[in-house]
Amino acid sequence: MLQGKRIAVLIGPQFHDEEATVPRDFFRQKGARVDLIGLDGAHLTGKYNRVTLDPDLTIDQIKENDYDGVIIPGGGAPERIRLNEKALKFVRVFWHTGRPLGVICHGPQVLISARVLEGVTLTCFAGIRDDVQLAGAIYVDQPVCIDGQLISSRQPEDLPAFNAAFARALSEGFLAEEEKNLSPASALRLAASREKGARDFYLRVSQVVNNSSIRNKFKYLSEIEQDHYDQLIDLNKKLHGDQELADELPAAEIKAEVKADITAQEAIELALAAEQKAYDFYRHAALKSKSKAASEMFEYLAAEELEHKRLLSVDRAADLGGQGHFQWATYWDIPPGMEDLW
Repeated sequence: MLQGKRIAVLIGPQFHDEEATVPRDFFRQKGARVDLIGLDGAHLTGKYNRVTLDPDLTIDQIKENDYDGVIIPGGGAPERIRLNEKALKFVRVFWHTGRPLGVICHGPQVLISARVLEGVTLTCFAGIRDDVQLAGAIYVDQPVCIDGQLISSRQPEDLPAFNAAFARALSEGFLAEEEKNLSPASALRLAASREKGARDFYLRVSQVVNNSSIRNKFKYLSEIEQDHYDQLIDLNKKLHGDQELADELPAAEIKAEVKADITAQEAIELALAAEQKAYDFYRHAALKSKSKAASEMFEYLAAEELEHKRLLSVDRAADLGGQGHFQWATYWDIPPGMEDLW
């Protein structure tokens, strides 16, 4: 059950009748509070004239931290919502909380205008497939797609799968139970251990993968992970006086075999999964931490993992014959001493 959970469903003129009401009714039956959020208080009629709705609240009356999840149904409403700057700000800020965000059918149009889709994998109504791809997303055609916090579906027929996936995200979250309950000090130690493991993984891949561009990318990422590890060790010393941590801390293994014949695509998929897992952990740790310094560090690392995921997604597209812009996008981020890689 979802007692205590609060969900915002963003609606506007010409909302898709069932895509708004079916999730609303489903989650209310599960015990969640579901608020219909309008651009204003106007009475609204669905796209197919099957449903009329009055918003419970308007976009001016809500804050991002009021909600555990946000759902954007399709229909004609997303075209109106994406023109409202307050709605876009709400979506953009909510996105960065790391909490579940669901989009159905034309719903991703709002995410395009909020500028949060680059490097994200999702599904949607086939008619806006090109739009999401031009926004930097990876399109898949399936009933429900889960990419970290984003849960997406194509059409009303997919709503049972969408509702089930969104309910799991709200009730179980994105982390293993033992990770949810870590103290801030333990979270710092685990973070450092994982950065050390990621460094070792990227370095191993850079030594065996055949594609020279991917090889350079992974060498670059190994240097970045080393820098993250050093920053976490320094922060841990400042906060907890743990002077010996760097020497005793083992590297957390990324559970993936780096074979001598690993392909670029295999390496990228492994890395993307690891970066997503790290992002989920850092977002949770940032929200939970009572130390301002630790919270800021976790927020920074979460943003870094999203950037790594974006860069790896660009490489995945390039390796499959698309365009890659990594060198341009990260020119100023090249670590000292690695300029020769480019």
